[in-house]
Amino acid sequence: MTARPVAPEVPVLETRAVSKSYYGAPAVIDLSVTVLRGETLAIIGPNGAGKSTYFGLIAGEHATGGGGSILFNGVDITHWSAHRRAQAGMSRTFQVARLFTSRRVIECLQIAAAAKRNGHRSCLRDFRRFATGDQDHIERIMAGLGLAGLEDVRAGNLAQGDRKRLELAMAMVQRPALLLLDEPTAGMSTEDCLLTVDTLKGIQRADPDLTIVMTGHDMDVLFAVARRIVLMAEGRQVMDGTPEEVGSSQIARKVYLGDEHV
Repeated sequence: MTARPVAPEVPVLETRAVSKSYYGAPAVIDLSVTVLRGETLAIIGPNGAGKSTYFGLIAGEHATGGGGSILFNGVDITHWSAHRRAQAGMSRTFQVARLFTSRRVIECLQIAAAAKRNGHRSCLRDFRRFATGDQDHIERIMAGLGLAGLEDVRAGNLAQGDRKRLELAMAMVQRPALLLLDEPTAGMSTEDCLLTVDTLKGIQRADPDLTIVMTGHDMDVLFAVARRIVLMAEGRQVMDGTPEEVGSSQIARKVYLGDEHV
């Protein structure tokens, strides 16, 4: 699937009154968010706020079921599969890295590139042939994410920080218009968290048109990288503002952040 040209003023992502319930219990309630091209948005909130469910709705992991619509580059994708969304230009990472653990690092990246180019059904068959045209791009991504020299290491043998970087690299080789990062520093050491912040800032500088939506619990990371914060609680949006606005808000402190983020 080839992405059609999109006017700069068209939001990359819109969710309009999106809702989701599980067994009658609401998880996301009438959530409307618009994300413009080049924005980096962090979705935060206490446990049970609904942010992971909302993230899954954007990615196509969960069906809405409770009403509302989701638009990507102006196209209604509410009922699209996760695979179709990926083909259209969404890439995502997960809280627990999902890798081909028996494959070498370079093979994981070739598979990811082949999946975007030719679809998941063919990406595990002749993936090297499908990814041939992406090799230079793959090497640039590896260098930029600190994976150079690890090409022949099996993914399952990587340290936690390198696993997360590999998953991010697999998302980036797909040349996304929208990058979805679920807990990008989960399980990382303090040193790896700092490296990840530097890496994400480097990605922002290298591709200012890339739109990023991220979620997590590490406020230091999210506030360092995001330029806009949506705070959720009990399935609803509580605040939408800059990191400075949210960090200094009495409402945000009460709901989630704590006085140390004043």
